[in-house]
Amino acid sequence: MRHYLFAIYLVFTLSAATAQKKMSLAECLQLGIDRNLSLKTQAGNIEKGKHAISENRARLLPQINLAGAFNDNFNPPVSVTDGTAYGKTYNVTKTLQYNSSAAVQLQMPLYSQTSLTAIEISKTLDQINQLTYEKAREDLMMQISKLYYLIQNTEEQIGIIKENITRIEELKGITEAFYDNGMAMEVDVKRVSVNLENLKVQHDNALSMLQQQYNILKYTLDYPEAESIAVMPAEPDKLYATEASGLNHDMYELQLLRTQQDLAQQQVKLARQGYLPTLTLTGSWAYSAYTDKFHHWWHSGESNHWYNSNGIGLSLRLPIFDGFEKRAKIRKAKVESDNARIAYENSLKNLETQYVNALNDIANNRRNFQKQRDNYLLAEDVYKVTSVQYREGTASMTAVLQDEMSMSDAQNNYLTAHYNYMVSNLTLLKLTGKLDQLLK
Repeated sequence: MRHYLFAIYLVFTLSAATAQKKMSLAECLQLGIDRNLSLKTQAGNIEKGKHAISENRARLLPQINLAGAFNDNFNPPVSVTDGTAYGKTYNVTKTLQYNSSAAVQLQMPLYSQTSLTAIEISKTLDQINQLTYEKAREDLMMQISKLYYLIQNTEEQIGIIKENITRIEELKGITEAFYDNGMAMEVDVKRVSVNLENLKVQHDNALSMLQQQYNILKYTLDYPEAESIAVMPAEPDKLYATEASGLNHDMYELQLLRTQQDLAQQQVKLARQGYLPTLTLTGSWAYSAYTDKFHHWWHSGESNHWYNSNGIGLSLRLPIFDGFEKRAKIRKAKVESDNARIAYENSLKNLETQYVNALNDIANNRRNFQKQRDNYLLAEDVYKVTSVQYREGTASMTAVLQDEMSMSDAQNNYLTAHYNYMVSNLTLLKLTGKLDQLLK
C-alpha cells in the first residue's frame, strides 16, 4: 500500500514538473514583444500617427457642407433706405416673419503653405512614434533579460543553499553522535543547529524572492497568473562575450533625438510661413424662401417661393499685422530647435561615456568572475579538508563552521560576479546595436 501511494505521488510530481514550461531567454523576449501591454500602447500611437497624416492631407481636399436654416422672426426687423425715388423721404421695408434656407457650400485651398508643412510635421511625428516604439521595445528587452538573469541567479543560490543544508544536516548528525559518545560538547551541537536554522531561513527567503521575481516576469510578459513558468538553468561556467565594435550611432535613442531636431526645425518653418498668403476657392448653391404666415408654407404662391442663388469665388488672405504674435512664435520655435540640438549632443556624449564604461565594466567583471570562481573552488576544497579532519577528531567545530561560512560567502560572490558580467554584457549589446541577437 505504501509503495502504491508513493507511485501516485511520483506521478503527480512528474505531471506538475512537465506542466511547468521552461522558457529560454529568446522565447521570453519574443513573448514580451508580442504581449506586453505597455508596448501595445506604443504600437497604438503608431496607428494614431498614421491617421494624423490622413487628417492633415484632408485639409487640402475640397470641403463640401450642406447647410439649412429656419427662422421665426416673431418681431421682424426692418430696413430703412432712401425713398426719394418713391416720393418719400425714407422707404421702410419690413422683413417677413418666417424665412428658411438650404445651401451646398464648397471650400478648397488652392495655396496654403502652412497646410503642406503641417503634413510634413505629421509625417515626422509618425517617424517619432515608430522610433519611440522601437526604443520601448529595446528597453523592454533589457528589462526582461535582466529579470531573466536575476531569476537564474536566485535559482542557483537556492540550489547552493540546499547543498549547504544537506552538508550541515550531515554535520549535525555526526556532532550529535560525537556528543552522545562524549567526544563533543553540547555547545557544538547548538552551534551547528543555529547554523542549520540560519540556512533554512535563507532558503525560505530566497524562495519568496524567487516567487516575486517570477510574478514580475509574468506581468511583464502578460503571462497568465494561474499558469506556471520557469527559466532555463544558468550556466555560470560559461561567459558570452560581445565584440566591442564601437558605439552604434544608429541607436533608436539617437535616431529619435535627430528626428526631434527635424521636428523642431519644421516648427520654425511653420511659424515663418504664417506671414505667407493663403488662397481658397469658394462656391455655394443655395435656395431661400420667405412667408408672412406659417400655414402659407403648405400652399403654392409667391409667399413660399424658393429663390435660387449660386456663386463661385476666390478668397485671398494676407496677414499684415498680428501684434507680433508670429514673431514670438518664431523665437520660441528657434529656442526649441536649439534645445533639441543640445539634447542630441548631450545624449551622444553620454552614450559614448557609457560605452567606454561598459568596456571597463565587462573587463573588470570578467576578472572578478574568474577570481571569485577560483576563490569558490578553493573555499570548497578547504571545507572538505576541514570536514574530514573534524570527522577524524583533529579539527574543531568552530573551524568547520568558519570554513563553511567562508565557502557560502564565496559561492554567493561567485554567482553575483556571474550576474554582474551578464548584465554588463547585456549593456554592451545594446550600445553596439546587437541586442536582437538575444532573439536568436
